[in-house]
Amino acid sequence: MTAYELLVKNFEEIYLKMSEQQILLNSIKEESGKVVLHNCSVECSHKRQLNEILLDAISVLEESRKAFKSKQLEDLRKKMIKALADNI
Repeated sequence: MTAYELLVKNFEEIYLKMSEQQILLNSIKEESGKVVLHNCSVECSHKRQLNEILLDAISVLEESRKAFKSKQLEDLRKKMIKALADNI
């Protein structure tokens, strides 16, 4: 890849990110600051971080479910699994 091709590719990626940020900004403005992670792209670092945290929490809840036979923890784990599935 030439320096010119690399520069073009970088500018395309920057343009894409700026477009995504504009969409996110518009969503926040329209929804009065509500959480709008569903508008993040697949590459969004916030969305990726949220998915990793959800996976970690689900894993901990799964490991401890036999030790703590709690309906509340089970319900929380199921909600987190659904949120993760919806977020992908």
